[in-house]
Amino acid sequence: MTGFRGPLLVAVSGPDDAGTSSLVRRLGRLLRERGVTVVTVHGHGCFLCRRLPVPPRVRETGEPGGGGWARRASDPERRGPRLRRVHALLEAAELAARIAAARRFARARAHGGQAVVVTDRGPLDGLVRFDPPASSGTASAFCRIAAGYALTLLVETGPWARPVRGREETEGSPAARWGRYRSWSLRLTGIARLDGARAPSLVAGAALERILDTVWERERVVAEPEPEPAGERRHVVLSVYDDADDPAHRGEGPLLAGKVARRLAEDFRVTIVTAGRRGGTEDRDGIRYVRLPVGRAGPRTGRLLFLAMLPFAARRIRHDLWLENFTPPYSTSFLPLTTRAPVVGIDHGGAEAPWWRHHVPFFLVERLGLRCYRHIVVTNAADGSVIRRLSPRADVQVVPNGVEQPFPDEARLGAGQFILFLDRIDTWVKGLDLLIDAYDRARPPLDLLLAGTGPPAEERRLTALLAAHARGPEPRIHWVGPAGEARKRQLLRDSAFLVMPSRHETFGLVALEGMAYGKPVLHFDLPALRWMRDGGDVAVPPFDVAAFGARMTELATDTALRRRLGHRAGIAARHYTWDETTGRYLALAHRLLDSPAAARRPRKRGASSWQTTR
Repeated sequence: MTGFRGPLLVAVSGPDDAGTSSLVRRLGRLLRERGVTVVTVHGHGCFLCRRLPVPPRVRETGEPGGGGWARRASDPERRGPRLRRVHALLEAAELAARIAAARRFARARAHGGQAVVVTDRGPLDGLVRFDPPASSGTASAFCRIAAGYALTLLVETGPWARPVRGREETEGSPAARWGRYRSWSLRLTGIARLDGARAPSLVAGAALERILDTVWERERVVAEPEPEPAGERRHVVLSVYDDADDPAHRGEGPLLAGKVARRLAEDFRVTIVTAGRRGGTEDRDGIRYVRLPVGRAGPRTGRLLFLAMLPFAARRIRHDLWLENFTPPYSTSFLPLTTRAPVVGIDHGGAEAPWWRHHVPFFLVERLGLRCYRHIVVTNAADGSVIRRLSPRADVQVVPNGVEQPFPDEARLGAGQFILFLDRIDTWVKGLDLLIDAYDRARPPLDLLLAGTGPPAEERRLTALLAAHARGPEPRIHWVGPAGEARKRQLLRDSAFLVMPSRHETFGLVALEGMAYGKPVLHFDLPALRWMRDGGDVAVPPFDVAAFGARMTELATDTALRRRLGHRAGIAARHYTWDETTGRYLALAHRLLDSPAAARRPRKRGASSWQTTR
């Protein structure tokens, strides 16, 4: 059986109009008792028939009166008068319009549940009434309407059916009318015959059983995933503002997007939508990159323009699944409202972002936007709790970031020449002012190295801060600028421990990288960083500068303590591998795309220079 989409369409047909109307009322009551949404449509002729209960006699020019209707009814090769053909097409058009309206109404009332539209009389009754030639346009119109029905219940009452007032003259004798029912029912599909001579309750029970069987059969057929076309793989799109290939943007978002894209490319076609100074597309390593031309607008305006363009990109890029990295501080883009494909929002700690620094309450837009997403991924349990509170209906999964495993030398545990801060230069968010103040108060025996880059304004602010705390002829706080991959690995190997004095953190990928090298991590006890507990970390009360400086001095002077903590950090880091992280994204993609709901969902198609079909 073919799987019909939307509400199930059922017709109750037969010569006994009074009996079919009674059966429709019984079926509506029985189906509603079983939790099915039911909408009934009464198809007793077009509006002309309802205004003129007795159809007028129509004769062709020159045809003798008296038996014209009966003769045309018995002669299938005659098309009948023109007025009769127009009348038949008018009735077919009105029936189709009423069915379409009833199905929309039933879909709205069902709210995703089972819905059935039952029509009292259907296209079979129209064919019997007008009895057009099988090759005529009138017959084709009624047959097209009948093709949309999942089931037609034909109540067989035989030639003794009670004639309907006004139609015994126009449609011939009951025997002739019943003969036309039998003839036309053989030409249509989905006909279920019911014995109308039985008690009404038994007829209703048999009809109900046929309808429920059709509902269950349709659900079974629709639930089976459609076979994927040969040679065509499903398409997954990842969107992230920062480009992982840009050395100025090495945050968690672009790094995660690159790793996940390469893993998903094993089973799917993958496209990464990101920002650029110029628009365009390119293919690299089996992944297509689409760059939206918003980079020249600056970091803040560019992010806003990127979010504004994402819905248009989603409308133009054919896709089966979209993974959207939220873009702080603006966060969500309401993308699920613009596509029927599943959308997974990936939150990197934006739910608790310090929005007040931007003087605009972006959190109001974010809280409204989060309710549009049915699937959200976060990197730590604290953000997961926040998202579940803001969007109770969402399926929230915690998938931590991963790290490359460098296999640190056990003999070097506890060693190190300096204290290392390795992150983006953002004085307030990353707590650089707190770090410099704590170091200046405690004066630990090891120098402090700051590695990283940031916006020009933040770098100027850091320069002024270092100049204000400079003491002696040789400063002990050194800002070494950007750290590429090779330089970063060298700094991690040679450092004694890492410091993370952030006021706000998402996951703390830098901390995980330091743990992989067997380095302890000193940080404020933020909820987003509690995944490090008992993993070689040292946590102090949030923003307690004196306690931070004291623990910094303790770690700098106690080599044995650093060795013990570094050993635990290295063991803990082994549980955070990129293979595990990307594997969970791959499993999520398969779960969403291989489910029955994904099989029913039509694929998004577009046509433009952003088209990603190959």
